[in-house]
Amino acid sequence: MLPYGGSIRLGDNCTVNPYTVIYGHGGVQIGDNVRIATHSVIVSANHVFSDPDQPIYQQGVTAEGIVIEDDVWIGANVTILDGAHIGHGCVVAAGSVVRGHHAPMSVLGGTPARVLKKRNAGDLVTPLP
Repeated sequence: MLPYGGSIRLGDNCTVNPYTVIYGHGGVQIGDNVRIATHSVIVSANHVFSDPDQPIYQQGVTAEGIVIEDDVWIGANVTILDGAHIGHGCVVAAGSVVRGHHAPMSVLGGTPARVLKKRNAGDLVTPLP
């Protein structure tokens, strides 16, 4: 059984686009100026499945929580798993699966997500109008 309750804290000036799902069972903290693209899933709980003789749904859950710091861009179809911590200024590529702790200003991508590069001043070739 899932531990109902929990919390979701959404900072100032954030966008959460259509078909995004956020489960706050273990607590989700989202900083300021975060952009979350469509069809992303943020789940701060996980099923326990260590006993093969007992149905998974009867084994309970863990709930560590998720932290997404300020100024993060999460691409479309990203899944963020329980226990993830995404540092300030990170960019998460579309379709990634994020778990674990990621340092600020990292560009993350893949399944599981890993650091592809670090953001640097001047990364944009052409500024947007």
